[in-house]
Amino acid sequence: MLRLHPAWLLALALMGCKHVPTEQERSGAEIHYEIGLQAQQMGNVQEAYKELQKSLELDPDYPEAHNAIGILLHLAFNRPEEAVAHYQKALEARPDFSEAKTNLANVYLAQARYDEAIKLYESALNDMLYATPYIAQGNIGWALYKKGETARAVQSIKAAVTTNPGFCLGYKNLGIIYDETGNLSEACRYFGHYREACPEVADAYLREGACQVKLGKMEEARQSFTACEAKAKSQALKDDCRRLLEAL
Repeated sequence: MLRLHPAWLLALALMGCKHVPTEQERSGAEIHYEIGLQAQQMGNVQEAYKELQKSLELDPDYPEAHNAIGILLHLAFNRPEEAVAHYQKALEARPDFSEAKTNLANVYLAQARYDEAIKLYESALNDMLYATPYIAQGNIGWALYKKGETARAVQSIKAAVTTNPGFCLGYKNLGIIYDETGNLSEACRYFGHYREACPEVADAYLREGACQVKLGKMEEARQSFTACEAKAKSQALKDDCRRLLEAL
């Protein structure tokens, strides 16, 4: 019978053990995570990604860092599958991490994996400590709409904007749904709520103006497109607003 030397047994045991970060490593991971968040808030996504990677090198199971780097991969770098992997790691480390559930669901929503997205959103909504339930509620509505369940979709999104009257995306999506289903008066009403909730967002004026044109309200549309051009941050959007204004 083969007998291993005790030193070999120890080496094999250590090979099977997962490294547990030291207090110093955890502290360093938190510092890099905070720096990464600050860089992200300032729009420096490359620097943010680099700092979050350093955080995970020090603490590979740090759920907040996995969630934050997932957001970057999905929204800034358009690498959804890598984002999914990080969200899943965040949830392995903390199964009740509702923000990570919602962010993972957002990827599934963008990939038209509606049932998987809805399941995750509903799980987040069951968490009484989840700070932004209106996001999950609104996105459930959008997923239902894309599945063809318009009545349930509208009900869900209206519940979201009732919870948070400043939820711009909810008003925007209600406007889109009513516009695409032919209810122009309701579409314009909700695009108006979108503009009221987000008065500095040029897209709100653009959508309201386009809806007003369909209703024949040309003077109101002119005012909307003028405001859109004034508030647009990108040159492309500014040009779109000017083009629509000139076409009236």
